[in-house]
Amino acid sequence: MEVKILLNEKNTLELELGDADQSLGQLLAEKLSAEKDVEFAASKVEHPLISSVKLMVKTKKGDPAKLVLEKLDEIKSEVSDFRKKFVEIAK
Repeated sequence: MEVKILLNEKNTLELELGDADQSLGQLLAEKLSAEKDVEFAASKVEHPLISSVKLMVKTKKGDPAKLVLEKLDEIKSEVSDFRKKFVEIAK
């Protein structure tokens, strides 16, 4: 997946998530919104026939890029845990 940084200012980050499914953008925005230092987080699809998702994050304080990386690690861990549990019950 190609990721482009569209805007990277002090407390604002806007990314384009290439050909990612919109669910990744929505999940990231949801997890970011739950953080107390995040003022705004959202994802949007510009057009249903164009497969690029935009993620926007604005923080009250802190580095939005660092928060995105933390949330990606959290998602990765959750998916890994789910996979392990699913493999156990699917035997």
